[in-house]
Amino acid sequence: MNEFTEHTLPAAVQWLFEANGYLVEGPIHHFGAEVDLVATQLAGFASAKVYIEVTVQYVDTAKYGKDLTKLDMFRNQPGAQRLIVSSKGFTPDVRERAAASGITTMTYEELFRNFEKCEPYINSVLRNGDTASGLAALDDVYEEPVFDDEMGQSTATAYLTDWARSPDSHRWLVVVGEYGTGKTALTRVLQRRWTRDYANGEGTAIPFRIELKDFSKQFDARGLLHHFLDRNELAHLPIQFVESMIAQGRVVLLLDGYDEMAQYLNVRERRACLEALTDLAQGGARGILTSRPNYFTEAEELRVFEALYKRIDHRYSRSTSALDRSIAEHERRVDEALDEFVMKRLERQLKDLDRTQAVRLVERHLKDDRAGAAVVVSILDRVFRTETSREAVSLSGKPVIASYLLEVVEELKKDPQAAGGENSVLSEYQIFELIIDKLMLRDYRRTTEILPGERKRFLQQLAIELTSNEQKVLKEPEFRKVVAREFKTKIKQRTADGVEDVGQALFDDLRSSTTLTRARGRDGFGWNFSHSTLREFLLVEELLDALIQEKPIAKRIPLTETMRLFVRSMPADRLEELIVSLSATWHSRATLPGLDQVFSLAWQGIRRQGTDKDVRAGLQRITGLGLDLSHGAFQGLALDSQEKPVDLRGLNGAGSEFVESDFTGSDLSGASFAGAGLDGCILREASVRGANFVGSYMLDCDLTGIDCAGSDFRQLDRDSTAVVVIGDKSVYLEKARLTGYLRFWGAQTDEVDLYNVVSNDQNFEIAAKIARHLAADTWCQRRGLEQRGASAKNVSYAKSFVKHLISIGYVQEKRGRADLVGATGPGKTAFINFTNNQQIDEALAGFFTY
Repeated sequence: MNEFTEHTLPAAVQWLFEANGYLVEGPIHHFGAEVDLVATQLAGFASAKVYIEVTVQYVDTAKYGKDLTKLDMFRNQPGAQRLIVSSKGFTPDVRERAAASGITTMTYEELFRNFEKCEPYINSVLRNGDTASGLAALDDVYEEPVFDDEMGQSTATAYLTDWARSPDSHRWLVVVGEYGTGKTALTRVLQRRWTRDYANGEGTAIPFRIELKDFSKQFDARGLLHHFLDRNELAHLPIQFVESMIAQGRVVLLLDGYDEMAQYLNVRERRACLEALTDLAQGGARGILTSRPNYFTEAEELRVFEALYKRIDHRYSRSTSALDRSIAEHERRVDEALDEFVMKRLERQLKDLDRTQAVRLVERHLKDDRAGAAVVVSILDRVFRTETSREAVSLSGKPVIASYLLEVVEELKKDPQAAGGENSVLSEYQIFELIIDKLMLRDYRRTTEILPGERKRFLQQLAIELTSNEQKVLKEPEFRKVVAREFKTKIKQRTADGVEDVGQALFDDLRSSTTLTRARGRDGFGWNFSHSTLREFLLVEELLDALIQEKPIAKRIPLTETMRLFVRSMPADRLEELIVSLSATWHSRATLPGLDQVFSLAWQGIRRQGTDKDVRAGLQRITGLGLDLSHGAFQGLALDSQEKPVDLRGLNGAGSEFVESDFTGSDLSGASFAGAGLDGCILREASVRGANFVGSYMLDCDLTGIDCAGSDFRQLDRDSTAVVVIGDKSVYLEKARLTGYLRFWGAQTDEVDLYNVVSNDQNFEIAAKIARHLAADTWCQRRGLEQRGASAKNVSYAKSFVKHLISIGYVQEKRGRADLVGATGPGKTAFINFTNNQQIDEALAGFFTY
C-alpha cells in the first residue's frame, strides 16, 4: 500500500479523477470554508460535480464532524456528490453516519477499485466463455515446470508468484526456453491464478497477458496497451488510467512469445520493441517476457542493442540546432533505459519436464484410459535428439510433444506399430512427421471428403501463405482463395457432377482441421495454426518436398531455429537425399529461385552430416570447389567454428544478401562480397585480407577485431553501419567513422578525413588530451602531459607523442625550462582544429600507424 502524505494523497486522488475524464480544481473556498478538491464531469449540457475531502488520518467521529461541516454546505447542489477519501480508513460508526447523510466514504484503495472496472476482463478469465473454460481445463492438468539455471532449481510458478509479490525485485523477468517447453502454458496458468488472487483481494496486481505473435511489426508502449484493452473487454478504460495503474504497480504484464514476433523483424525493429518495453518499465511497469533463447540472449544481439543508436557524436551533441540537441538527448535516454532493461533484467531458463513429470502429465490427461497412456509414454521414451556432440538428448519431457500425442491417442492405439518397434529411436523430425500424419488421419475419420494427403498439402500452402505475408491470421476471403487454388480440379469435377456448393463444403471442412484454430487478428477474426511448431514443421516439409521436385518455393519465408532443428534431426538417408538434390540444382539457381532459401534452412543439417569440423568441405558439397554463393539471399548461416578458423578463402558472395549470418573467426581472404548486402552479420575476428567489398552495404554488422589489411571497401554504401567492441564498450560506426575505421586497419577505402582514421588508435584518447591542454594553455608541465591523467595509462606512448610534436615544430621547450613546453604558432592552430573541429593535419597524423 502507498504511504501517502498530506501533500501526495490529494495529488493522487486528483490524478485518478483526471485520468477518468474529470476536470479537477482545488482547494476551493465556499462560504468561508475550504474543500480540498472539486471534480467536474461534463454530461451533455449539464455537469456533475464531486466535492472531495482528502485526509491521511484514520477518520473517527471527531474527524468526521470537521469534514461534515465543510461538505454539508454542498448538500443542496443539483447532482452533487460528496466524498471523503482517507488513506487509513474509517470507523464503522463514521461509515454508518456518512451513509445516512448521503456522503460516500472510501479509502484510496476503494476509490481506485471504483475506477478500475476490470470486472469484464476478470469474468472472461475466470467465469464466462471459451477463455475461462480453456484456462480452467489447463490448470486442472498442469504439470508444474522447473527453472534450472545458474540461479539453481525452483518451481517456475512458485518462483514467479514470489517475484510478482516482491515490489523490490527486478522489474522485468525474461523466461527463455526451447520450443515446446511450455512457455505459453506457463503464462496462461499464471494469468488465471493471478487473476483469481486479484479478484479475491489476495494479490496486489492484475495480470495483463499479451501474445506478441499478434504483432508482425514493431510496436510502441501505448500500442501494446491499446491492443490488450481492445481485445479483453477493457476498451472502456482510459489509457491514461491504465498507465496510472501500471505506474502504481497494480498491473503485471505477461508478454508471451517475443520470438514469434522477432522472426519477422530485423535487428533495428527488435531494438524498437525493446525500447517500448523500457518505456513501460520507466513508467513503473513490471512484467514477464517469454522467448526462445536464440531471440533474446546476452550475446551479440544485445551488444548491438547497446550501441545501435549511439549517435551522440559531434553531429548532434555539439550542434547549435535545438532539434539536433533534442535528438541527442532522446538517444542518450534510450541508451540508458535500454541498459537498465537489457543488462539489469533477470533471466530464468525453463527446462523440459523430467520423465516422471511427463508420465504424470499423460496419466492425468488419460486417467480413464490406461492403454492410451501406455502408448503415449512408450513413444515419448523413444524421442531423442542427437546434436553435433553425438550425445543423445531425450525429448520425452517436451510438453508440446506430449500434448500432440494426447490429441491423436485414439489413432495411436489403433496403429501401435506406426512409430516403429519398442526399441526404435525417433528424432524430432520423425515424431512431428508421425504427429502430423495422425492428425490428418484423425480429420479423415471425421470426414472422408478430403484425403489425408490433400489436407496436408493444403495446410502446407496455408502455412506458406501466413508466413510469407507476415500475417497472424488468415481471414475468410484469403482462406477461401487458398481453398479455390489448391482444390481447383476437385471443385470443377464435383460441380460438373452436379454437386452444389463444393467450395463452401471444402471451406467448412478445411477450416475445422485439427491443426487450425480460430483467432483474432488486428482486422478481425481468421484462422492460424494451434501451435507455431506445427506451422514450422509443415513449412519445412513443403520447402524440402518442393526442392526434391525441382520446384523450389520462391516466396521468402522467415527461417526459425526450430525449422533448422527439424532439418538437422532428419534421418541421415533422407538428409543425404536433400543434399544431393540441392547440389544437383545449385548451378541452376538463376532459373530456380528459392534454392538459396533451402540452403539456409538445410545448412546446419549439412554440417551435421560429418562435416561440422570442415565447413569448407560441407559448402563444396553444394556449391562446388569455387564456394559460389553469389547472387543469392541467405539467412542465419553459421559459418563459424569453435575449434579452428573456418577456411572460406576465395568464397564468392558477390551480389548476395547475407542476413544475421555468423562468420566469426573465418578466413575470408580473397573472398568477394562486391555489391553484396550484409545485414546484422558477425565478422568478429574474421580475416578478410585482400577481399573485395566494392559497392557493398553493411547494416549493424559486428566488425570487432576484423583483419581487413589489403581489402577493398571502396564505394561502400554511405548508409552502412557497424558495431565494434572496444574494451567493455560497444561503439557504433557509420559513414565517415566507419570508413575511417576500415582504413585504419588497412583497408582500401574512399577518401576520408584523417581524424576519423587515426581516432581508432587504442591510445588516441591520450593524444587528444595532450592536444587539448596544449591548445588551452600557454605553457604546460611536461611531466603532467606525459604522466598524469589519461597519459598514466601508457606513459611511454605519451612521451613518444610529445617528442613527435617537438620534432614537427608544433611544440617547443620554454627557454631555460626544459620541464615546461608550449605550442608554437602552427602548433596552436593545429591543436585548436584537432580539439574543436575534430580535424587533424598530415604532420600530426604522421605519428599514428595506419
